[in-house]
Amino acid sequence: MAYQNLRFWYVCYMGAFGPRVQGNYYNSPQKRCVQYLWNNRLKPIFFAFAIFAVFCAFPLYSQESFVPSGYISSIEIIGLKRTKNHVAQHPLEKFIGRETLSLDLNEVYAVVKDTGILEIVSAEFIETEEGIVLRLIVKEKWALFPVPLVLAGSGGSNFGFFLVDRNAFGLMDQAVIGGMYGTGGITAVAMYNHAPNQKGQPGWNSLFMYGRREREDQDKDEKTQRLYTTDQLRFSFGLYYPFTEHFTGSVAASFSHISLQKENLNPPPDGAILLGFTPGFSLRSSDWDGYLLSQQSLSLTYHYNYALQGTSYHQTELRTVYEKSLVPGFRLAFRGGAVWTPGSDPLNEGGPQKAQVDILPRHFSARHYAGFSAGLEKYLVKFRMGTLSILGSWQGVYYDGPVSGKEFNYGPSGGLRFYLSQIALPAMGANIAYNMNSGLFQFSFYMGMDF
Repeated sequence: MAYQNLRFWYVCYMGAFGPRVQGNYYNSPQKRCVQYLWNNRLKPIFFAFAIFAVFCAFPLYSQESFVPSGYISSIEIIGLKRTKNHVAQHPLEKFIGRETLSLDLNEVYAVVKDTGILEIVSAEFIETEEGIVLRLIVKEKWALFPVPLVLAGSGGSNFGFFLVDRNAFGLMDQAVIGGMYGTGGITAVAMYNHAPNQKGQPGWNSLFMYGRREREDQDKDEKTQRLYTTDQLRFSFGLYYPFTEHFTGSVAASFSHISLQKENLNPPPDGAILLGFTPGFSLRSSDWDGYLLSQQSLSLTYHYNYALQGTSYHQTELRTVYEKSLVPGFRLAFRGGAVWTPGSDPLNEGGPQKAQVDILPRHFSARHYAGFSAGLEKYLVKFRMGTLSILGSWQGVYYDGPVSGKEFNYGPSGGLRFYLSQIALPAMGANIAYNMNSGLFQFSFYMGMDF
């Protein structure tokens, strides 16, 4: 052994520092060094690595199931517990009649994950006498549970507790009842949303909300310009109908009663009693890259509010989301929003959330917004309970209002997101944003909220 080690180091020395034989490499010490290292050191390592690679590749190859040629005649779903079979089948009916060899199973994964209730364990094609069956084995997420809700950040903290069923009666309906308490006051909410689960059937939603809110309207420098307290009571009922796979139309009616309770600083002149009418439409699609579920959506909503007391006003709201995978687990993330509310009084001004930006204070107030957030999101790691990702973006927003004036603000934003896979909640995360115009940071933490 000692002799072999000594010889090894001698050959390496001659290969590195031995005399160069001009024009005769094959008889040189360098050539002998390469031959010795290959025969005695590198060859065993190379063959060991090759065998290891073959064994690693074999299971991957063996997992590729045979795909029969033909057209899908039916879909079979195994593993449903609460969800009714016809409800789970409804969004998948579009795959019936598709050719198996041209179908990317990621399309199927995207549709199932987009329900928010089901996760695919496995998918395969089965040949039967009646035709080819697309068989899915799924597991259901926990859909009935109490939800602690936290909104914490630079603008204060709000804590809530809700009882949520995101698969009510096994129909993928959503039922919510609960309340919130914090720096913004107290709020109680009851909501039910019935999803269209058969072709030709509309969906509907209803909402009851009561709140005593301490409303604080700030400018971009977080200086308070208005401070007053209101009691708000709101009822609404709406219908929506999916005309196609991607296009949905909606209409809603509402009643709102807002009364002033405390007038601390520059309050509105009076409360309001409003009857609302809200038509709208939306376009939406989604895709799955094996790591992240991405969506592409556009919605336009018009609100007309007739005042029995106060000032009548109308509002137009536009929202868009474009997420597209560049490579699996790494995607482009763009969000934009605009709100136009001409002639409204301070009670009907809104915050910057509908402009899809984080760089303005949470209590910021304006009549009109147009904002965007453009960035990249990267999958980091997947746990049993969900998927962790990191997001960075550049944001810009134009606003106009009596308190805010007219200005364009911009700045970077970034944070972490955790998408839950076992529980039917959208996500949780933390975020930090910097407004380069005001020089202020905005911090936020979300739990149990959709982004």
